[in-house]
Amino acid sequence: MSQMREPAFDRVVALVLRVGAFGGFFVMLAGLLAGIFVHGRIPPDIERAGVLLMLATPVVRVAVTGVLFLRKKDWKYSAISFGVLAILLLGALFGIGEH
Repeated sequence: MSQMREPAFDRVVALVLRVGAFGGFFVMLAGLLAGIFVHGRIPPDIERAGVLLMLATPVVRVAVTGVLFLRKKDWKYSAISFGVLAILLLGALFGIGEH
């Protein structure tokens, strides 16, 4: 049974998710290690940046997916992707669902 190769579209999306997850992890780890050796506001700020990177990863994935659909001239799915992106950004901007 032959293995099917992963399409370029899926490789790009997987790369975005991998970079975001590992990047966020290593930034948070750097903040944790900095907290051991440095006192003050810098370590929590580094950790906060790692958390924000982890939170931004799915949003970036949706944006990249929209652009990839545009490049493939798949108008329907690119519109859906950018609609989801708009909902995510508006939710973050206005704090929809916050009590």
